[in-house]
Amino acid sequence: MRTRYDLSVTRFICDRPTCHTVIDVPSETLYEGEVWCPRCDSEAWAKYVGTAATQLPDKLQLPKQFHLLPVPRLEPSDDLRSANLLFRPYSQRSFLRQYIEWLKLGRLEHICDFQPSATCFKRYDTERQCYTDEIDYELVDECNGRACQFLRTETVKPIRDDELWCVALKNLCSVGKPESFCDTNDEAQLLRNFLLLTGGDHFPMLIPQASILSGQKRPDFLCFVPITAFQYQPTAILVDRPAKPSTALDNETKEYENLGYTVKRILVERDHGFSYFKAARELKNWLASP
Repeated sequence: MRTRYDLSVTRFICDRPTCHTVIDVPSETLYEGEVWCPRCDSEAWAKYVGTAATQLPDKLQLPKQFHLLPVPRLEPSDDLRSANLLFRPYSQRSFLRQYIEWLKLGRLEHICDFQPSATCFKRYDTERQCYTDEIDYELVDECNGRACQFLRTETVKPIRDDELWCVALKNLCSVGKPESFCDTNDEAQLLRNFLLLTGGDHFPMLIPQASILSGQKRPDFLCFVPITAFQYQPTAILVDRPAKPSTALDNETKEYENLGYTVKRILVERDHGFSYFKAARELKNWLASP
């Protein structure tokens, strides 16, 4: 996922009915309306992919007066080490920082003891056996002396309740608590397993119950997936039960697509061997695919 953020190209797609070739244009190349399609061997019917980073929402309104910004603001009183941390727009790291601050403002108990730190260093080229002019970094995320479960787990199997020590994760992925945003247990279980699976501090966050269209819609989750360093694909993740009429599902999907969102539906069927862990893993792989 990090390479997607660092990919300094602008992505187009040839919109000819028989083509749909993906075309990556290097960021240092200036194109004024003309994009060449190698498959058609002519000027592409170019269609810009995704949403420009500058056009992402300035903020999202979640329940309980939580205003989520693309990246957290740094205040003058912040520890200077925080300024070295890398925050990607609407990423898990950005969300966790703001969520903890929101908990503190509400004087809610059991606040996570999250201690992130960053180290920057010159990159070493092992083939040439010398340092380069590029800068690399390492982020360390700890909570009470252990790796942060919210950002660093990357599990390959389900985690039991008694193995979960992250206070922020437990409070967020619940229903009916002052610290939670999920409406249903389906949403809470999906979010919990997704966070434990990804282990990605920069991985896109599943943002629960964010308000769009001036509060007319609250999808179960929003997600802003990086395509390149400058483009994102806004995605709505909708959690459904089998009883919902197919006509209603189709109409709802079209509404989101007309707003520029890709729609991913997750059907919860408990009587057919359904697993929240497997559903979250499938969602993670789908979001991480090129």
